[in-house]
Amino acid sequence: MSVKSLFTVGTAIVAYGISVSAGAVPLAFDLSGPSGTAIFQLDSNPTPDFFSTFLGSDQFGFRDVVGIYGGTRGTASTISFGNGLFSILSVTAPNLGFTQFIAPTLFTGSPSAPVFATGSFTLINPFFGNANLSISQAQGTVPEPAAWGLMIVGFSGIGMALRSRRGSHAVRTYHEV
Repeated sequence: MSVKSLFTVGTAIVAYGISVSAGAVPLAFDLSGPSGTAIFQLDSNPTPDFFSTFLGSDQFGFRDVVGIYGGTRGTASTISFGNGLFSILSVTAPNLGFTQFIAPTLFTGSPSAPVFATGSFTLINPFFGNANLSISQAQGTVPEPAAWGLMIVGFSGIGMALRSRRGSHAVRTYHEV
């Protein structure tokens, strides 16, 4: 097998491996209610910063989530999700009031590997009023690392093909000794 064929097969295997690992879709979360507004993004099947199961309730969350909170760009110190006895959604961020809600559950799977549902939800807080949450695919996002990897592999392959093509036109002379 030639070096060129080996490179082509290797490139195809690497590109396939990179593309298979890119399964998470960025989701846009848009919360509005009596405590204010929050807009942020998370992957559809993210890896939480923390998770636990306690008294039959699954809880997980994320730290340092950049977004727009109370109309101002900032960072939420924690955003946590759950089911059962504890809050379904809790956001701790500047410029945002008390945001702990119950019902409905916003994810499937385990707290260590959740998958978010998409759609519009009414979140219930019997003391401070209800809020509306919309979870949808994010628009105009930055390409995932897998997409960058595929682009780099593709440009490398094009560069190598052009370089090998240029070298094939060179005149070779042989001297008898």
